[in-house]
Amino acid sequence: MVATDLVVQSLLNGLLLGGIYAVAALGLSLVFGIMDIVNLAHGHMLMVGAYVAITLFTAFGLTPIVGMVVAFVVLFVLGMALQRVVLKRVVGEGMEQPIIVLFGLALMLQSIGRIVVGSDAQATDIGIPGNPVSIGEITLSFPRLVTFVLSLALILGTWAFLKYTTTGLAIRATAQNNAAAQYMGIDTANIYVLTLGIGTGLAGAAGALLSMLFPITPFVGWSYLLKAFAVVVLGGVGSVPGTLIGGLILGVSENVGVLYLGGGFRDIISFTIFVLVLLVRPHGLFGNSGGGE
Repeated sequence: MVATDLVVQSLLNGLLLGGIYAVAALGLSLVFGIMDIVNLAHGHMLMVGAYVAITLFTAFGLTPIVGMVVAFVVLFVLGMALQRVVLKRVVGEGMEQPIIVLFGLALMLQSIGRIVVGSDAQATDIGIPGNPVSIGEITLSFPRLVTFVLSLALILGTWAFLKYTTTGLAIRATAQNNAAAQYMGIDTANIYVLTLGIGTGLAGAAGALLSMLFPITPFVGWSYLLKAFAVVVLGGVGSVPGTLIGGLILGVSENVGVLYLGGGFRDIISFTIFVLVLLVRPHGLFGNSGGGE
């Protein structure tokens, strides 16, 4: 029988971890909801963002929070370049061609990572002084608290951008009806470029945050892609609040499940949730076609 305080601690740690899962999934959800592209390279872009933060920390001693900002910018530029140079040639030609291109990109990023940094696991240090926070018998690590706050800031910032800015409204209009958006004078080609940039930038930021908590290898992309898919399925494509709640549910399910089943079941729990929600409620808890509502 697992002690109650361990269950509560696992639950709270799962909530804190779920914030990062939500950030990772938000980028995937935006790209799929607006561009109708399944970005199979999303997890590997997260891996690249993690290595950006790790490199900045190990080479220059920069805090991973700075690494998160740099990772967002680097992956934002990479995403825009990918859309302008490669994906614009296959977007609108069916779902198969973008999937093949992005699957190839994922394999390429994994191979480059293995050549450049090797296969050994690496991680950053939090780089910020702070003691664990105690609530009775429960102790929460300072890195998890920091990453959760940063995750919320990214999610709320993305939600506000989509809801209250002119560009955000143009993105949502493109998601709702591409042809009508063009009739209204919206340059949907540029919207696609910006959307992929934001989606990959969020993946990079999530990777930097995860590097504060877990070791990173060039092979983690597939695992985090699965987790992002599970969160998107839980929350519904295009729903920012749904993505946040889906991330929290996945984080709690994994942490509490691992407490009872063991660490080897972490990814199995994600996959099981993914399949069950697809069977029971395919549109997710908050599914809509509103493009970022």
